[in-house]
Amino acid sequence: MKDKTVNSIGRLDFKSEELKIIHTYRYFSWFFTSLFYFFGNLPSHWIFKLSVIVLLYISVKITIEIYNRYETREKNDMEKSFIFIETIGIIFILLPTGGVNSPFIWYALNPVLISAVYLSYYFSWFNLISYLCASITTSYFFYNPTKDSINIILSKHSHLILIFILITLAVQLLAKLSSQLRNQSIELLKTNIELNKANMELNKSMEHIMSLYQTVEAITSQDNKNKIYQTFAEYTAKLTGTDTGFFWPKDCDEVGDIIYISNTIPKTVEDTLISNIEEICNDTFLSNKIFKISIEDYNFNVISVKSTSKSFGLMGFKTDISPSEIIEEHVNKLKFLSELSAIILERFHLEGITEKLMISEEQNRIANEMHDSVAQELFSISYAVHYIIENCKRMTNPQLEEKLHSLQASAHSAMKELRTTIYRLSSRKGGEKSFQSSIRDYLQNVSKLNNVDIKFDIKGDEESVSISKKRGIYRIVCEATGNAIRHGKCKFIEVDLYIDNRIIELNISDNGEGFETNQINKEDAGLGLNNMKRLVELFDGQICINSELGGGATINILMPNTNIIERKEGDLAI
Repeated sequence: MKDKTVNSIGRLDFKSEELKIIHTYRYFSWFFTSLFYFFGNLPSHWIFKLSVIVLLYISVKITIEIYNRYETREKNDMEKSFIFIETIGIIFILLPTGGVNSPFIWYALNPVLISAVYLSYYFSWFNLISYLCASITTSYFFYNPTKDSINIILSKHSHLILIFILITLAVQLLAKLSSQLRNQSIELLKTNIELNKANMELNKSMEHIMSLYQTVEAITSQDNKNKIYQTFAEYTAKLTGTDTGFFWPKDCDEVGDIIYISNTIPKTVEDTLISNIEEICNDTFLSNKIFKISIEDYNFNVISVKSTSKSFGLMGFKTDISPSEIIEEHVNKLKFLSELSAIILERFHLEGITEKLMISEEQNRIANEMHDSVAQELFSISYAVHYIIENCKRMTNPQLEEKLHSLQASAHSAMKELRTTIYRLSSRKGGEKSFQSSIRDYLQNVSKLNNVDIKFDIKGDEESVSISKKRGIYRIVCEATGNAIRHGKCKFIEVDLYIDNRIIELNISDNGEGFETNQINKEDAGLGLNNMKRLVELFDGQICINSELGGGATINILMPNTNIIERKEGDLAI
């Protein structure tokens, strides 16, 4: 249906342009033939000549109006009738104006052109032959004072007949070439429409993928697997253009069977879906193919989410069409999303393993230090105390005092070793600010690479902030400074971080080009701005962005310091 519409529109556009050219020729041919007729040598009164010219002009206007009214129609009998009637009308004009010798003989090229361009070859030649025969016959009967025969008249006007034949042939060939070019243009138009449609779909998919990246990056700051699973379900529906997507995690820690669905479906369908998945999941995880599950009126297309070393679950979407008619594009998007989800979950899994290994390594280091130093000292102290208890009655006061001094020295040594180990473990007690130094190192590198002056100031105790919130603040600083440099073209950035027992405040300002703040809440806002907003929302914070063109930008973020609040509430409970 769409192809027919494109073809129809294309043909109408070409036909409209061709008619404009033919109508322009009609006016010029009327003007010049009338001019030669009026000032010619034909023995007619000038009033009669003027009347003929005016009547012909009226017929020109009427003919053009008729053709314009019916230009939306393809080749049809109506057009043939108009052309034939116009040809007959021109023949009647030849009667009082000189027959073949009339200047208006050339005006007949108008119906010849139209029939050659729009109608069949046979009708075009039939129309031309009819016109030439009628013109020769008119001259033979009405403008033949020497009583020449038909053959002599044809011989006298053979050049005129030849010109009409060649013009008709040339116009037909040009019309054929024009038709081929028209068809090629229509095909090109159809191709462009398909490419534009595909490009729009691609851009839409890229927007969803970027949005998925923003959401996952924000969620991983809270180490919340449940939200990641729900996000996968929602974006499965978005990328495939359906109303329902789902994610089923394998080896879920939750009690009972859990499935994350982007849209509400009947409970019986949900339970049956879980049951079917559990029955076939072992075979499914061994394959990368799409498989289908049909439950009542619901058809689901499902694929496994797995890396080379681990299976994470299954994801899929509901389709309203039969399984045999599933769109290949949706299948490809589902495969892509499963691979992307596997990469994200693999990273999440590896980060957890890395964190456990770091903790285990730190525990081993502390245990070794305790064993090699503190444990030996404590063993010496314990042995010395046991010796004093056993021999105190036989020891003199100076000997007992000497042993106690030795015992005191060993205890001080053990305390010193223990304090050293604790200080190495605690960055706060050791004076090392890892969070602060990480942000400062990042900003210094950005400053050097982009020739931008960056001022950074932090106040408060960074140890009171949770690990996940530190990661979130670090990412916000990265996004904000990156936007200021890439889009704002700034030369100065100021970053101020204030940490209190109840609140965390982050202020970032620059002297860049700025932007219109009414674009912030739109869906097509920048990736960096959306990422910052999601991060702040996940930590129950508030973000305020002020900017104007040419006036730089200021970002103010407030979020509760829940780590302090939870710790104090825990202390009160104890």
